[in-house]
Amino acid sequence: MARADPTGSAGSAPAPGQADEWRLRYHVGDLVHYTEWTDDFPTVENLYEQYRRGDYGHDVVIERRTEVRR
Repeated sequence: MARADPTGSAGSAPAPGQADEWRLRYHVGDLVHYTEWTDDFPTVENLYEQYRRGDYGHDVVIERRTEVRR
């Protein structure tokens, strides 16, 4: 059985110092609502599951914001 090499540089993790932020976008009726930007993805993911299963919102989407440096 093969094991992943933790020292390898392959993967999709962001570069050090490059923080991603996440927020939730959802609709209630015809209005679009957004949560605050946060770097705590598990919290946004938990909210996503709650809103997706609830009756009060629809079209629930997790949005990602990344700082791009030139």
